[in-house]
Amino acid sequence: MGESKGLFTIGLVGLLLSVSFVLGYDSFNDTYADTSVVDEITIDIPASCSLTNTVGSAHTATIETGVYQENIGETTFKVFCNDSEGFAVYAVGYTNDEFGNNTLKPAMVDNSNAVATGTATSGNTSNWAMKLSAVSGTYAPTIHSTEENSNTYSFTSYHTIPSEYTKVASYSSNTDVTTGSSFKSTYAAFISQTQLADSYTGKVKYTVVHPANADVPMSTISSLTYMQDFNELTPSQRAAVLNSMSYNTTYSLIDNRDNKTYQVAKLKDDNIWMAENLDLGRTTLTGGLTSANTNLDANAATVTASTFNSWIKSSGTATYTSAELIPLTTSNTSDGLDIDTTSSTPYGTLYNYCAASAGTICSASGANNNDAISDICPAGWRLPIGGFYGETSLLYDLTDYNTNAKMRAPIASGGAAFALAGIFNNSTPTIQGSYGCYWSSTRNNGSSMHYLGLHTAGVYPANNDYRYYGYAVRCVAKKPSHTLTVSYGTGISDIKVDGKTVQDGETISSEKNTYQIVATPSLGYGFSSWSTTAGQVDNTNAQVASYTLNENATISAAASYVSTEIQNIASSSCATTASYARDSRDNHVYTIQRLADGNCWMMENLDLGRTELTTDLTPSNTNLTNTVTASTFNSWRKTSGSATYTAGEFISVDDGIDFTSKTQYGTLYNYCATSAGTICSASGANNDNATSDLCPAGWRLPTGGSSGEFKALYSLTDYNTNEKMRAPITNGGAAFALPGDFNNSTPTGQNASGCYWSSTKSGTSYTSGLYLTTVTVSPNGSLYRNSGHSIRCIIKTE
Repeated sequence: MGESKGLFTIGLVGLLLSVSFVLGYDSFNDTYADTSVVDEITIDIPASCSLTNTVGSAHTATIETGVYQENIGETTFKVFCNDSEGFAVYAVGYTNDEFGNNTLKPAMVDNSNAVATGTATSGNTSNWAMKLSAVSGTYAPTIHSTEENSNTYSFTSYHTIPSEYTKVASYSSNTDVTTGSSFKSTYAAFISQTQLADSYTGKVKYTVVHPANADVPMSTISSLTYMQDFNELTPSQRAAVLNSMSYNTTYSLIDNRDNKTYQVAKLKDDNIWMAENLDLGRTTLTGGLTSANTNLDANAATVTASTFNSWIKSSGTATYTSAELIPLTTSNTSDGLDIDTTSSTPYGTLYNYCAASAGTICSASGANNNDAISDICPAGWRLPIGGFYGETSLLYDLTDYNTNAKMRAPIASGGAAFALAGIFNNSTPTIQGSYGCYWSSTRNNGSSMHYLGLHTAGVYPANNDYRYYGYAVRCVAKKPSHTLTVSYGTGISDIKVDGKTVQDGETISSEKNTYQIVATPSLGYGFSSWSTTAGQVDNTNAQVASYTLNENATISAAASYVSTEIQNIASSSCATTASYARDSRDNHVYTIQRLADGNCWMMENLDLGRTELTTDLTPSNTNLTNTVTASTFNSWRKTSGSATYTAGEFISVDDGIDFTSKTQYGTLYNYCATSAGTICSASGANNDNATSDLCPAGWRLPTGGSSGEFKALYSLTDYNTNEKMRAPITNGGAAFALPGDFNNSTPTGQNASGCYWSSTKSGTSYTSGLYLTTVTVSPNGSLYRNSGHSIRCIIKTE
C-alpha cells in the first residue's frame, strides 16, 4: 500500500520464477539414471506499487461570497504498480472536525465557521467538493462511483469529500512500472453570503493498495505501523481496527518521535491501551513535539527538541512550574531493577504533570487549573480520564481487572499489565516495585490531578495528588467524538453526567463510550424513566444509571408526582417490589421495598436536612414523643463535624453517588441528631437504646447487636455477601451505599466505607450498627456516637 505522502507499507504478494538445470541422462539404463541430479533456483519478485503526485496548478483560489467556483487547481497522480492483479486508490478527507465531518478549517476563527463538505451551488451553507478524471493512455484507470442512500454518484463529477476511505480509482491488471497509470484531481467550492472572511484549508489523502480487490486501508491493527497512525483513522476504520484486535494479545506499534516500539492491547473496557509505560525522553529527540506527532490541542505551543531534551533529569525538584522527566534505570531505582517482574513490563519514564501535559499545565493554581487537553502521548492517543467516573475507575470496576493481581498480571494472562514504577519527588526515583502511579487528564483541585494508584496489595483508581510528583504515563487511543444533548422532562430538577450538572438543552462533546448519569427529581416527584435517541441505558427506570453510546444522541429524563406519604404506609401494603413514597416533612421521595427478612425497608439513605425544614418534627410526622422545632433541627446542619456527643450534627454529602448500589449517599448524622436529640451524651442516664429517632412516623431505626435486624438481614442467603448487600435492588440486592462518615472534619471515605445506625446501645459511648467496606460486611459493629453515619429506616410492625 502506498499513498501520495508515502506513509504506509503492507506485505506484498510475490511472483515465482523457476529455472531448472538438468545434469546427466537416463536414456538407456537405470544405472545412468541413478547419477542424475536436479538443481532448482527460486527467485521471488515482490509486487510493489507506489503513488506520486505532481501539482499542475495550486489548489488556491479567492472566492467572493455568493459564488460557486469549479476547477480549483489541478494535481496529477501517477501509480506505478507491477502487481498482476492491479491496484485500487482510496481517498479520504482528513481535516475532519471533532464529529468526523470533513471541513475546510479556518485559520483564525473557530470551527463553527468551517466550510462543510458538500456539492450545493447556492444556499446558506458554504461547502466544497472534489472531482477526478482519468488521464488517457494505455493504462487509464477506472474512476469509481459510490452509493449513498440507494443513489449512485460518480467521482467523475463533483462529489462530497469522503469522510471515510472510499475507493475512487482502480486498474484491474498490471501496469508498466515506467509508464504508470494516471488520474487528476480538481476541487470546487460554494461560498455563502454569510461566510466569515478567513483563509480556509483542507486535505484529501489518496492511498494506493494492491491487488485491486485489497481491503480498505488501515482496517486492521496489522495495517498500522506507528502509534500516530491512530490520528488519521476515521470512525469506521477505528471500529475495524478495534474489531481486528483480540483480548489478551499485544500488538507492536512505533512512536515516530523516537522510533521506540511499544506494545498495545485491547482491554475488556474496549479501549486500546498502551501495555507498557511511556518512555519518551530516554533518548534525546532530534525533532520537536508538534500536533502531528503529539497530543497537542490546536492552541498548545509546539515544544522544540531542545526544550524537551532540557526536561530530562537525573533527580526531581518538586516543581509545578518546570517540566521534569526521569528515565528509570537499574542505577537510579530503589529496587535496582528497570522492569516490573509481575507485569513483565519496563518501568519506563516518570513525568511530573508539567511534562505529562506537554508543558501546558505548569502551575499549582490559576489559569491552568483545568483538565488536561494536551499531553505527552503520541498524536491519536491521550491520557486516560480519571476520577470516580473516568476510564481508570471503569477499567478497575470490570471483573477482569477488579483486583490488584488482575491489574498487574501480564496481558497474555488476562491482566492489564500495570507496573509498580514508583515515583519521584525532590529526589531520585523511589518505591519502585512497591507502588505504581499513573497520571490522568482529570483535575481534582487547584494543585492536584487524579491518578490511578497501585501497590503490592491494593488498587486506588480515583486517587489524587500534587502535580509536582513524578508519575508514570499510560496512554489510551483516542476515539471519534460524539455529542450528547441533555433534556429535562417533567418533574426533573437536575441531570448530572459523570458527576457534572448538564443544563436543560445543553450539548456536550466527548469521546467516552460509557457515562454515569443521575437524574434528580423535583421535590415530591419520583423518577420515571430515561429516553434516548441512541445508545443504551443499563436500566431506563433507575435514576442512577450507566449510559453507553458511540454516536450523537439526546437523552431525557422524566418523573411523576408521588401522592403517597411515607408516614401513611402500612406494613401490610409494602410490596416485595419497589415503590415510591413521599416524606411529608420535606417532600423528599424514597424508594421502599419489603426484603427477604419480611421487613419493609427504605432502600435509600435518609436525606432529611438537605433542604431547610419549615415544618417542625412532631409525633405525627417523626418517630418521636416530643417536638423538635424546625429551627432547632436546622441548627444541627454543619459544614464540618465537631466530634461531639452532646449536640445534634448532620452533614449532607454533596453530589454523592454510589454506583455499585445505584443510590445516592444522602446525609450523615451523629447519634444525637439520629435519636432526634434524645441520646446526647457518651454515658450516663442517656446510655440506652433509642426509642426516638429521625425516621418518619410509622418507621424506626433497625435493631442492632448479635440478634438485631441488621444481623438477621445479612444472615439470609439473599444478602450474605458484600456484593449482595451492595447490589442494586433491581439485581436483588439490599442497595447499601458507601457514603463514608464524618468525625471532626468534613465527610471522608466516600466509596470506601459505610456505617448505618441502629437503635441498640453497645456499651458506653457506642451504639451498634452495620459497617461495610468494598470487601467486607460487619452487621454487628460498634460505632462512636459522636461520629456521623447514615440512616436506613424500617417500617414499624403493625
